[in-house]
Amino acid sequence: MIIKYRLISFVHHLLMVMIFNATFFVVAQDVTNTDRATKTLRLWYDKPTPDNDKGWVNRSIPMGNGYMGVNIFGGITTERIQITENSLYDWGEDNGLKRRGLNNFAEVYIDFNHKNTKAYKQELNLNKGVSYVEYEEEGVKYSREYFTSYPDKVMAIRLSASKKGKVSFTLRPKIPFLGVGKSGTVSAKGDIITLSGMMNYYKIKFEGQFKVIPQGGTMKATNSGTITVADANSAVILIAIGTNYKLDSQVFLTEDPAKKLAGFPDPHDKVSNYLKVASVKPYEKLLANHLADYTKLYNRVNFDLGAAEPTMPTNDLVDGYPTGKSSKYLEELAFQYGRYMLICSSRKGTLPPHLQGIWNVYEKAPWSSQYLHDTNVQMAYAPVFSANLPELFESYVDYFKTFEPRQRLYATEYIKQYNKTQLDSKGDNGWSGPFWSSPYTVPGKSPVAGFGTGSWIGLLFWDYYDFTRNESLLADKVYPVLYEQANFVSRFVTNTNGVLLANPSSSPEQKIRNTVGTTFDQQMFYENHHNTVKAAEILKRSDSRLATYKKQLPLLDPIQIGKSGQIKEFRQENYFDDMGDPNHRHASMLLGLYPGQLINDNTPAWLDAAKVSLLKRDHKTNIGWARAERIAMWARVHDGEEAYSFYKELLGENYMHNLFNDHRGDPLFQADANYGATAGVAEMLLQSQDYVVAPLSAMPKEWAEGSYSGLLARGNFEVSAKWSKGQADSFEVLSKSGGTLAFRYPNVANAIIKTAEGKKVDFKAKDSDHISIKTVAGQTYVINAIPEYVPVMAPSKLKMESNLAENQIQLSWSESKDAVAYNVYRAVGNAADYEQLASKVKETSFVYKASDLKQTSQMTFKVTAVRSDGRESKEGATTIWLLP
Repeated sequence: MIIKYRLISFVHHLLMVMIFNATFFVVAQDVTNTDRATKTLRLWYDKPTPDNDKGWVNRSIPMGNGYMGVNIFGGITTERIQITENSLYDWGEDNGLKRRGLNNFAEVYIDFNHKNTKAYKQELNLNKGVSYVEYEEEGVKYSREYFTSYPDKVMAIRLSASKKGKVSFTLRPKIPFLGVGKSGTVSAKGDIITLSGMMNYYKIKFEGQFKVIPQGGTMKATNSGTITVADANSAVILIAIGTNYKLDSQVFLTEDPAKKLAGFPDPHDKVSNYLKVASVKPYEKLLANHLADYTKLYNRVNFDLGAAEPTMPTNDLVDGYPTGKSSKYLEELAFQYGRYMLICSSRKGTLPPHLQGIWNVYEKAPWSSQYLHDTNVQMAYAPVFSANLPELFESYVDYFKTFEPRQRLYATEYIKQYNKTQLDSKGDNGWSGPFWSSPYTVPGKSPVAGFGTGSWIGLLFWDYYDFTRNESLLADKVYPVLYEQANFVSRFVTNTNGVLLANPSSSPEQKIRNTVGTTFDQQMFYENHHNTVKAAEILKRSDSRLATYKKQLPLLDPIQIGKSGQIKEFRQENYFDDMGDPNHRHASMLLGLYPGQLINDNTPAWLDAAKVSLLKRDHKTNIGWARAERIAMWARVHDGEEAYSFYKELLGENYMHNLFNDHRGDPLFQADANYGATAGVAEMLLQSQDYVVAPLSAMPKEWAEGSYSGLLARGNFEVSAKWSKGQADSFEVLSKSGGTLAFRYPNVANAIIKTAEGKKVDFKAKDSDHISIKTVAGQTYVINAIPEYVPVMAPSKLKMESNLAENQIQLSWSESKDAVAYNVYRAVGNAADYEQLASKVKETSFVYKASDLKQTSQMTFKVTAVRSDGRESKEGATTIWLLP
């Protein structure tokens, strides 16, 4: 069957943001970025970071601007700043966890020789994207301020003291891991230290320049590549770095590693210009530029659970969380920390975040710091739209453009290999999805994951449009990606018993590989075909293969329900634990639930089957990103308690003292769970996968009071909410593109709805919980005075007895204390929705009779409770009937 998504058309107008006065609907005011982020969120410590690899992963403060990632140790005698540049790559035939790949760009040391200090504090202020170190020694207060500026492409450090003439230091950058694969030198002249060299495998030329600008005192450069400043009042250090790497398809189309960068300019002029342009600006101007850029992104969203700023340092906050000794502040902090990390690591014109984001201290990074497209890249961008940072996806858009031509060549190879009759001899076979890639290479097919990885990439591109509703973006950047992915899929799938299946097919990282039609591939293929057709309708396109995609769509067969009531992962499985690892970190059969749109409130039978799969997947994984993904998946089935339990596990067991995610306890840093946790919490707070804006869809009891502002829903609606005692107090929805707003919340049809100016709003009510409003772009709609909602207790313990001779099934269940009647439903086989068998059932039993019972192999029965006011329980008791 074709699942019909409701798509609302939108028009594009000038944005005008309005704010609702908390008392009532008084005169509207413009919402500025500074209005949103009212509470200061910070990481802080009362001791410097230990100067070793464990200190780097567990305690150093990460910063970044896309051009570089830095980790600050905050040392007293010697400060250490480690720098990463995402194109500085090595390669080799390494096996195991640690492999040659991304390399450590530079280790920067600043010698102060302070030893007898007190009142030490190191801090990262998330509201500003600025970090600090301060302490006292011999009556002098010393302070350092650090930021990485995207607009000025530099890192800036300001060193200050409370007394004149007390700033003295030696700056000495080093090139780590020199040897066969890496060569370079460090030299100093005047006020600049230059660090330059080459990574030999790909012939990567790299350069970093460090400019020292003291106020007062003396400065001396040495032959050993250092600069010493003595007796200054203050000083500024500017750092610019770069390589000769370019986001150019030549890199991926050239086979010879030594020729991939041939003809690209030496980085010297580029780096010199970065530093020249930045150094003529006063420090205050550089800081202002950074704050304007950073806060424009960061301050769009606020999340407040009412926690007070803690008096304990962040390491104690993290350590105390599992035992309940720390407040909800860590939960607020971790949410915004994922947004902070994405701002640091994904900026237009730079490489996208990899497994470790933009941070790596090692010669051999974990899994080479690759881009893994079977969940990790997608997890990095999981919050980019819902957490209102859509332009940060441009980093991946540019990267994709560079490797797509290579994937087009692979696509032709694969069609020739697997379905030759569908081969276009001129090479018009679309593009195939990769398993992994790096800045320099994207290898061919891996049995570790199926070809659904390409359609999963397509899902990211679709969301880029769906959350922003920019039709120019849809036409220029999104639709071509979707269409050509569908082109490949349409030629690759083969007719198997009347449906179109992937062959070969693998469910990501399960050990059963090269099978047929895994749910991962089929769901992702379905999503991409559907979105391609929908995009073509919006753009009024009539491209040649669209008719093929439409014809194929209902044959892609994305969901199979197993005998445990689960969504199958493998077509051959019957019960949940028949095949593969039942507690695997990947839950690839549920990607149509999240991040996809296939399984939603309009497919309740599939939604219940997804719950079965989640329950049986259990809590046995300790992998950080898997826990983050489960937060979102449980949120999508509207179970806030389960979603919250995974969030608590992640914060309590995976997050380290600097909030880096410990992937599996080594400690081993992977950034994906940091990004993914933010996305998961966003799903708890707001959902729109079925094109209905649904705030507070999965709220745990622990979050009885709170507020958020600025989260983004599909349709380009910016949503804010405030709640107390577990009930919504008010909502605000800014319509950024106009169109019809479909909105779901209990009793919302009985609320007061006005514009921000106080004008009454006309709306249509589908029922007490669903309304729709024809919105105007730039207008804010305020929903207030929402009647209290009391949920209906569901029945439980649904049992059945079959009597095939009489063609009947006896159902019985435990009563609901709220019920005056019950509704009985069934879903046959793989049906997405339930059909009602009976309503107003007064007893706790029901006899189902059907003449075709012996011809029905499987059914799911469901019973819900109906209260005296007519409200039906959200949940129900379910059971599976299997033909004996």
